[in-house]
Amino acid sequence: MKTIAAISSPIGAGGIGIVRVSGNDALAIADAIFNFGKDTRLRPREERVVQNWEPLKLNFGTFVAADFCDIGYAAYFPAEKAYTGEDTVEFYLHGGVRIMQGALNALIESGASLAEHGEFTKRAFLAGRLSLADAEGVIDMINADSAAGLRAAYRLMDGKVAKAITAISDDLGEIIAGLEATLDYPEETEDEVLPSLEKSIEECIGKVNELLSSASQGRIAKHGINVVLAGDVNAGKSSLMNAMLKDERAIVADIAGTTRDTVEDSLECDGVRINLVDTAGIRESGDIIEVKGVERAKRAVESADLILHVIDRNCGINDGLEFYGKRVFTVFNKCDLAGFAIPRIAYAFAVSAKTGEGVDSLVRAIAALYRENSVAGGEILTNERHISALTEARRALESALSGLNFTADCTLIDLRQAYDSLGQITGKTATEDIIDAIFSKFCVGK
Repeated sequence: MKTIAAISSPIGAGGIGIVRVSGNDALAIADAIFNFGKDTRLRPREERVVQNWEPLKLNFGTFVAADFCDIGYAAYFPAEKAYTGEDTVEFYLHGGVRIMQGALNALIESGASLAEHGEFTKRAFLAGRLSLADAEGVIDMINADSAAGLRAAYRLMDGKVAKAITAISDDLGEIIAGLEATLDYPEETEDEVLPSLEKSIEECIGKVNELLSSASQGRIAKHGINVVLAGDVNAGKSSLMNAMLKDERAIVADIAGTTRDTVEDSLECDGVRINLVDTAGIRESGDIIEVKGVERAKRAVESADLILHVIDRNCGINDGLEFYGKRVFTVFNKCDLAGFAIPRIAYAFAVSAKTGEGVDSLVRAIAALYRENSVAGGEILTNERHISALTEARRALESALSGLNFTADCTLIDLRQAYDSLGQITGKTATEDIIDAIFSKFCVGK
C-alpha cells in the first residue's frame, strides 16, 4: 500500500504537535527531511546517507522543510512494533498551525500521500493488530466525555468485548462443524452430535443474552444518565438545574410558566455523565406556546432514565403528576425555610436551589444509580452496531433452536447466519462497506 502521512494532534496552537508517516517508504521519507542534531541543510538526494535510526527511541534533530526548520524529536517504529503493522515514523515538533501544515506538506512532497479518515487504525485492523470492535473502542476513547465512558471504551479498545464475542463464535463454529459432519457421515456422527445440539445452542443464546442485557447500562456509560426535571409551574425546576450545574444555564423568574421549551446541559459526578433536561411546568393552559412546551416536556419524560419530580415544599405533592414505569426521585425544593420534614417516601430529597443546600447530595445520588446497576465482572455493550449484530445473532439462534425438528440443512442456515452476525462485530465476516463506514467516522491522523 502507499505510504501515508497526516497530522495526528488537534489543529491549533500548542506546545507540541505530532505528524506521522506510515508505510514501506516511511523511513526513507523521514530520513530525507529530518537531520540528527542541528544540521539545517536540506540534503541533496545524491548526498543522502541513511542515518542511524535506532528503533523505539526519541531522536533529537532538525526537521527541514522547504521554507522553514524546526527543532524537535522523531521516533522510528519498525513494522513489527508499530501501531499500523508497517514502518512508521512520528515527529514531535512545536505545535504551531503553520509548523504542522508545513511538516505535512514536506512529507507529501517527499513521496507520502495524505491519509484518509482513520486510515492508520484501518491499517492496524488489516494487519491483524486489532479487531474491528477494538478499532471502534479507539474512536470511543477519543470521543468519551466522562470517566465511565472512558472505562467502557478502554475495555472495548483493549479487546475484552471482542474476546467475549470470539468465544461465542468459536462455540458456534464447533456446533456448525459437528452438524456438517452429520450430513456427510450420518451413520458415524448422528448419535454423537444430535443429542447435545439443543443444549449447545441454548448455551450460545444464554451468552448472547448476557451481553445484550448490558446494553442499557452501556448506553449510560457512554452517553450518560438522562435526567428530566418535571413538576408544576414555579416549583423551582430551572433554579434547581442551575444549582446542579453551578451555572446560570436556565432563565429563572418569579413569573409562572417562564420555561417554555426544554433546556439541556450536562455535568459529571463521580465519573458519570448526567444529562439534565429542564422542562416546562406541566399544567393546562390556553397559551399555544406553553401548550407546545408542555408537550415537549411530556416527550422528554418518556425518554428519561430518571425523573426529578420537583415540588415546592410550600405547596406539597398536589400537582397530580404520575410517571408510570419510570424511576423517580421526589425533590422538595425551597427547603431553606425552617420547619420542613421530608415525607416518608422512597427516594425523597430536600434541597434549596437558592442556597445550594442538599443539591450536591442529590447529584451524588443520581450518579450512584450507575454504580448500583453496573454489570459486575462482565463486558458492557456500548456500540449500537454491536447490539444490532448480537440481536440478529440471537434471532438466528432461536430460529435454529425452534427448527431442530426439521431438516439439518435449515438449522445450518440459521447457525451460519448467527455466526456471520457475530463476525460482523469482530470484523471476521464484515463487508468492505461496513469497514469503510466505521473508519470514515475517525479523524484524519488516527
